[in-house]
Parts: sequence; C-alpha cells; structure tokens
Amino acid sequence: MVVIIAEKPSLARNIAASIGTPKKQNGYIEVKDYFVTWGFGHLFSLCDIEDYTGPTTSGRWSLENLPCFPENFKFKLRHNPDGTLDEGVKRQFDIISSLINRDDVDTIVNAGDADREGEIIIRLIIENGLRDKHKAQKRLWLPDQTPETVRKALEEMKDEESYNSLANEGYARTYVDWLYGVNLTRYATLKTGMLLRVGRVIVPIVKAIYDRDMAIRNFKPEVYYTPLSVAEQNGEKIELQSRKKYDKNRKKDCESLCEKYNLATAVVTDKKTKKDVLKPSKLFSLSKLQNVLGKKYKMPMDKSLAIVQKLYEEGYVTYPRTNSEYLATAEKDKIKKIISGISFSSGLKG
Repeated sequence: MVVIIAEKPSLARNIAASIGTPKKQNGYIEVKDYFVTWGFGHLFSLCDIEDYTGPTTSGRWSLENLPCFPENFKFKLRHNPDGTLDEGVKRQFDIISSLINRDDVDTIVNAGDADREGEIIIRLIIENGLRDKHKAQKRLWLPDQTPETVRKALEEMKDEESYNSLANEGYARTYVDWLYGVNLTRYATLKTGMLLRVGRVIVPIVKAIYDRDMAIRNFKPEVYYTPLSVAEQNGEKIELQSRKKYDKNRKKDCESLCEKYNLATAVVTDKKTKKDVLKPSKLFSLSKLQNVLGKKYKMPMDKSLAIVQKLYEEGYVTYPRTNSEYLATAEKDKIKKIISGISFSSGLKG
C-alpha cells in the first residue's frame, strides 16, 4: 500500500478522485492501493524561545533570554494562540502516523503544494511521525489538480531526496523568519511597552505604505509654465510642447521664449513609420494578478487569493502561489492539447 499525504483536504479529495472510486474513512480516503490523507497546512511550527532556554524568572517575555540563536531548530505540533495544543491538529497527525507506520505500507508520498513551503510541510509530518525510516519516500509534484495531471504525476514520481535542495531552501527561509521575527518582536515590544510585530515581510511593506502616505500628505502643488503650440495642417491639429519648464516667478521668461519660437520657422524634414508586433503578454504571477484585480476591481488581496486558490483546487488554473510567469517545459504538450481542444470546439483555424 501507498500513503499519499496532501497539504489540504481539498487536494486529497482531488487526488483520490483521479485514482478511482474513493472510500471515505476517518481522516483519510481509501482508493485502490492508496491511502490518501492530509494536513491542515502547517501541522508543525517552530518551537518558542522558552522551549530552548527554559522559562524566564518572571514567566513572561524578558530580555534575559534575548537574542536566541538555537544551534538546532526544533518543531512542535501547532498550538492555539493561548498556548494549548490544537487538538484537531494532534488528532490528524495521529491518523497520519498510524497510516505511514502500518506494516502493509511500503511507500510514502509527499503531495505538498508545488513549492518550498509545501515541500517542508509534509516532510515535517513524515520526519516526526515515521518510525521506519527505510520505507520508500516519493514526491508527487502537481502544477495543477486536473485528473490527467494527477495520474501522469503518479506515474512519474521521483524519490523525495531529489527535492532536498528545495527543502533546504524552505527550511532556511523558515529559520530566518523565526530569528528575525521572534527576536525583534520581543525586543521591540519589551522596549516600547506595546506589542510591535516585526517581521521580514511586514516591516518593508509597512515602511513603503508609510512613505507613500507621507508623500501624499506632504504634497504641495506648484504652478509652472511651459511653451505650448497648437498648429493646424490639412485639418489636423498638432500639439507641440517644449520640455523647458519655468517656475511661477519666471512667467516673463517663458513668454520671451514663446516669442522667439513664434518668430522662427519650423520645417518637417523627415518622418518615420514603424510597425510594431504586439506579442501576447506573459502569464500572471500571483502578485501581478492581484495587482490587476486590485486596480481594475478594487479587489482586496486576501479575496483575490481565495478566489484563485479555489480555482486551482477545482482544476481551472495552474498552481497560483508562484512568482513565475512561465510554465514548465513539461507542460508544453499539455498546453498544445488544450489549445487544440479550444480551437476545435470554437471552429478556429491556424
């Protein structure tokens, strides 16, 4: 038997439906020779500072254990904001652990999302739950969730170790985020007496928003003058504007230049005609798609992300959480097939 661990229940359902007729069980789906189960995104999170240093004297945040640079980072099952263990997370982890440790299971498949975060989400579950490390481990890489893609990906799975570099990248970003965010959030909060969240992403974003708000607030419109001419030739009006600009105290200088231009004679000596070929635009990355939806429809980023994620889960778009504007070369034949199908159904040629 093979256990496939998806990152979310929706992906698990799509995988199972692509394999055969699924049979729903408690916390997993049984289909043919597969057990398809799932996480809820991150089941594990990095430990807190006190897990490395022990509790502080006061039992609260303190400068006495800052900064904290662990020699080896440790993970634990996700906890609630109040510090208690998330029982739903623990229950699902126990189900996954029981499945991957079954005697009749010889292969475990990482079906996390096709990025570095998805890679380590499932790795952490397997590393913490699997007792027999000699079982085969594979990676199911899904750029989208259509049945054809899932079935083909199952036939072409690579060993999990082929994605070690991607996993190392994911761990590195996770560790950096923790070192930066946890240490500086606590330090800034303790020094100011108010909760100040500091993070790798939030700080530059807030700074950019602040700078822009200050520029708008402090903007002062200024009057300036520039020479402008409107000529008419063969019924067509031609507007010519000089690049020279004069501030509001130099209006006479601008008028003098206008008089100088009016006394001169302008002759068109040449013209150039250029034909441009407009190529199709690139595919959308997530950030550029959200920018377009925000500008055109005033759509908040969280709403656009939710819509695109749902379209991905239903098989209408490729994996959205990427900054790439290109498809992988492995997708070439698939795209040709889609275009051919569209052309045939719509009567298009060429």
